[in-house]
Amino acid sequence: MVSSSSSSSGTQGTGSDTHPPRSRASFRVMIKSRIKQPQFYWFLGHFFTLYHFIRFHLSLFSVRSQIYHYKMSLFYISITYGIVLYQFYKSGQLKMDTTSLRHKIKTLDNLQYFIMLTALWICSVMTDSIVLNGVTYSPVIYSLFHCLNYFKENLLPFLPINSSLKNLINNNITRFISSYNAQFLAMAQVIEIICSLRSGLIDLPMALFRFLTRFNLTSILKLWSIVIYIWFFKLRYLQNAKIREITAQYIQQLDQLLVTKLPQNILTKWYAYKHIIKSLFMMLPV
Repeated sequence: MVSSSSSSSGTQGTGSDTHPPRSRASFRVMIKSRIKQPQFYWFLGHFFTLYHFIRFHLSLFSVRSQIYHYKMSLFYISITYGIVLYQFYKSGQLKMDTTSLRHKIKTLDNLQYFIMLTALWICSVMTDSIVLNGVTYSPVIYSLFHCLNYFKENLLPFLPINSSLKNLINNNITRFISSYNAQFLAMAQVIEIICSLRSGLIDLPMALFRFLTRFNLTSILKLWSIVIYIWFFKLRYLQNAKIREITAQYIQQLDQLLVTKLPQNILTKWYAYKHIIKSLFMMLPV
């Protein structure tokens, strides 16, 4: 992930205690300057991702509202990755030729997330449904820390508020980031692993069954969404040794649990089924 750029003004106050009109003017000047920068819209994308993610979870009694906020979460987080990739393209780090793109897809996590999230958003819009549960959680974790960091470095110093309050907010954000950033990033990896295991072991067979029994656009796109996410996870799996290690641990824990719960004949079928899924996963082209 690409972190937000720091403002040259750091976290110094702007004299809001004694000159509120001047402070408000400085804030307006800062906003006018920021809206000319792609990084500001990157921040807004993360902010609206968080907003729609929260609204999704508050829409407990409205499926239509949940679907809307799910689609909007995917849309805004895709925009943030698109902005990062555009900056890479402008700086020459990302080429549009086939050979370069193929290499970048295997190595550039921003491009991997962009392709996966954009594909899921398109499928969700076309089916008007939640195509895959849980996939927004890890990007939302990244959005939270990007949002906080950008706000602290680029907006907070210019806010027309009391310097003491400004320092308190700054210190609390700094403390939160330093205390929880590593834990939340590890949690994001675990969520992606759980989503991939669920997608491969449960969602994929069910989607294949619906595809064979109810051949329509919805069944096709939901199956495609699952395949896209598994493809995305395989890229992350091959690129990140930590993800491979955690995945192996989770599968081992699942095996140990099933040994105590299932009779031997069912357990044998589970091992055969797991072997088939693993073989399909390794054969998936990336």
